[in-house]
Amino acid sequence: MRTALLRAPRRLELIERDAPHPVAPGEVLVRTAATAVCHTDLSIYTGKHPGVRYPVVMGHESTGRVDAVGEGVTHLAAGSHVIINPIIACGHCDPCLRGAGNLCRNAGLFGREVEGSLSEYVKLPSQYIYELPAGLPLEKATLIETLATVRHAQSRAGLAKGESVVVLGQGTGGLLHTRLAVLTGASPVIAVSRTRWKLEMAEKMGARHVVAASAMDAVEEVKRLTGGKGADVVIDAAGGAEALQAALAMLRPGGRFSAYSISHEPVHGFSTFPLYFGEFSLIGSRALTAADMAPSIELVASGKVDVDGFISSRYPLAETAEAFEEYEGNPGKILRIVIET
Repeated sequence: MRTALLRAPRRLELIERDAPHPVAPGEVLVRTAATAVCHTDLSIYTGKHPGVRYPVVMGHESTGRVDAVGEGVTHLAAGSHVIINPIIACGHCDPCLRGAGNLCRNAGLFGREVEGSLSEYVKLPSQYIYELPAGLPLEKATLIETLATVRHAQSRAGLAKGESVVVLGQGTGGLLHTRLAVLTGASPVIAVSRTRWKLEMAEKMGARHVVAASAMDAVEEVKRLTGGKGADVVIDAAGGAEALQAALAMLRPGGRFSAYSISHEPVHGFSTFPLYFGEFSLIGSRALTAADMAPSIELVASGKVDVDGFISSRYPLAETAEAFEEYEGNPGKILRIVIET
């Protein structure tokens, strides 16, 4: 089989090697079809993701078709269209035992610690493989993994009907946050971005208001749009130190901040006084849980979350290096690149 191997930062090679046979009891062999490339992959590619050991096979937002199943696998059959849950947990540590496999102390991300989907075949335990409706295009279904992380974050933040919600940043995660907040019944949902075409997509996602500004520059407008009260919930889908500072300035007393975006940037000059004075809640969320997968599949399959327009370009596996070169050169203009195998 062919595999795109990242030997070192920015050194991608297409190699030939044996397919992963045989299939052991409880395992599933998947013929990969499509892998969406996100900012985590880009940071691995550029060498900016901490703790990555090279060489590595990337790819974690992936779909495919079942090629073979091992003994004891009853919920899948050869030919089934599937999506992969990329959070590979040990199942034995204390977070796993309380049902929080996404917080596993020994976890590996498919496509980082565990070889990912930029390969023609992958083999995984069956609990990480979810069947998709046959009519759902496999390239579109790659967005379901990101939607599952959004669902997990909003569940953690406890979004409720009638609450005012601000989503900072309207990339893929931000747009899906905007849509899911609308479906929850949040009102108003306010989308913030400096990019006009992303705000146009946010309007299609159902945002009542869009604000063309940086996070900090949007503070006064958010206050105006919430009648001077401030927002019940602010979701950071942009990243960076400014997002936290802006969120605390636009939250109502007792409001909640969801730190969805992954950022390694330190927040200089931050003090805990605003947390005391405003009694704010800062809520983290990491990846997704198994419970997020089936509802996210249903949301896309039913059309409640429309992912048309999210895929900026497509490349075959043989041109994986070119795909990453495009992504690195135009990160602000791309939502998702899909690599097809």
